[in-house]
Amino acid sequence: MSEKNLIVDFLNDNWGSNHPLVNNDTLFNYYYADGDMTNFYAWIENGEVFAVCGYIKCSQNRNSDIWISIWCAKKGKNGVGLQLMGAIKDLTGASVISCNNIRKNTMPFYTFLGYHPDKLSHYYRLAKRDVYKIAVPNDSDIPMSKKIENTALKQHFAIESIKKCFVIPAHLKPEKDFWYIEKRYFNYPHYEYKVFTVEKDCEAVSLVIFRVNESEEGHVLRLVDYIGEKDNFKLLSGYIDELMAEYDCEYCDMYCYGVNGEDAGFTKRIGDEVILPNYLNPLLQKNIDYYFFTSNTENFTMFRADGDQDRKNLG
Repeated sequence: MSEKNLIVDFLNDNWGSNHPLVNNDTLFNYYYADGDMTNFYAWIENGEVFAVCGYIKCSQNRNSDIWISIWCAKKGKNGVGLQLMGAIKDLTGASVISCNNIRKNTMPFYTFLGYHPDKLSHYYRLAKRDVYKIAVPNDSDIPMSKKIENTALKQHFAIESIKKCFVIPAHLKPEKDFWYIEKRYFNYPHYEYKVFTVEKDCEAVSLVIFRVNESEEGHVLRLVDYIGEKDNFKLLSGYIDELMAEYDCEYCDMYCYGVNGEDAGFTKRIGDEVILPNYLNPLLQKNIDYYFFTSNTENFTMFRADGDQDRKNLG
């Protein structure tokens, strides 16, 4: 942590703009502080920083899986930056490294490094309304979606109640633990999340997290994370409509990889036939595509809130 200023100064000089996650002390400490260390590696030669890579831990394990958050090289030192990125997996001891929201034009770099770059699927489910002020549905049909027998959603307001009823499947990637779930969804400094267990036959089999995005034009429900077996995603059928009605939302959407949203009554957005705005404050009626990479696609999922995404725009 004594070298925090070294990281901040380098990024302010080389990022192109002041990055909000490193210039805001609350967010820097939230994302990158790890005891008396920062979750950054720096390439330094003769006292000069040539590249840095910052990451976010998925668990409290020493060799936690990680999300790459910031990767920056000094101008003219892109080769050094690539070498640093290529070494991060071994440096951290992570089994899986990934990054949410990479630039599309950087995908070849990750392929070169042996990783899997891809595009997140964007799924949505519209509420039944005569008028939409946020979405532009263009007469999109709403698929039938009914509850599956002996299922339930149970909301939780503290991590302790989840620990009592839910076991995180060990083979899921990245490997998240209760420390991470509490930090990300109960202790996040800027958003309030709605955390539910998905129950089948009175047993909690999955965890699903939502956020209500409010604006002057109305509300949108975001499904931002799902932790559980992929095949159990279908157990959400019928519940999305109830939640949209409860929170007065025009639609529910999710960016994801690794689950089939259609199993739970979602529709996959193809092109721009339907407009589902990502930015509501102010409203920008435009679709946004997100890209990512991972070092391992087996049992891997990614959602909107993974890494440093689903955060308030602080400029």
